[in-house]
Amino acid sequence: MLNHEEFSRIYQQAYLPEHLPDYVEAISGATTFLHGNYLCFIRKNHLIFNGFPLGENTGDVAEAYKTACETFQPATVAIIAPEIWLPEETYEKQSADHYYRLALPLTALDSQVAYMVRRGERELKVRLGTFDREHKRLITDFIKTHDLNAAQIYIYKHIRHYLKHCTSARILEARRGDLLVAFTILDLGAAEYAFYLFNFRSRKINVPGASDLLFKEMVELAQSEHKRAINLGLGIHSGIRRFKEKWGGVPFLPYCSAMLYRNDLDLGKLADKL
Repeated sequence: MLNHEEFSRIYQQAYLPEHLPDYVEAISGATTFLHGNYLCFIRKNHLIFNGFPLGENTGDVAEAYKTACETFQPATVAIIAPEIWLPEETYEKQSADHYYRLALPLTALDSQVAYMVRRGERELKVRLGTFDREHKRLITDFIKTHDLNAAQIYIYKHIRHYLKHCTSARILEARRGDLLVAFTILDLGAAEYAFYLFNFRSRKINVPGASDLLFKEMVELAQSEHKRAINLGLGIHSGIRRFKEKWGGVPFLPYCSAMLYRNDLDLGKLADKL
């Protein structure tokens, strides 16, 4: 577990959402430990090892991982890192991507982006919201209509828990009258970064420009909190990448993930532990 000094250091140096203990603990049920310059999240006999270091004196990630395994003795390990340093035959590769970053302040909007924002403003009003049944319904609809793995579904189902226990999380919601059309979740807890975590839209009420309007409001909120950048999350697929890039987001860190089984446990029972 973290002491006050460690907790403060993490939020001073965090540049990824996976650096935020409040976020990771809420969506994984794990407990956070600071292992040198690296974060470890422990849930029973499962270790989530974050190979993106805090601070400038990073040390050796391979050595940090080795000593973390010696310390926590996990049966299974999920790794995220800029690259996987282990022999390929020792792990299951999960995915590869890039984090996207938007530098602040954002001084000007592309003409097409500005048009979409104005289009959204014609019908919608944006405000800070509080999670309730409307938000849950949009998340449930998203889960039902997208091809998601067990780990992703687990995260989406635990968003409410995260929002309930994290004071730095914000919901920006776009409404047409009293109807919820879309909402964005961001986290403002880190010293220099804001984090764009989730965006959900109604399947029944389609308002062009809703996501762009919410994005603009997110940028303005982050700038008012004196953040120097927004971590926009991973590219995921071409549609999401295009959306982030049209706002000026650029890939700034490679992302890889892997799963390791360190003994002969039933692999099927461990599939939901990432």
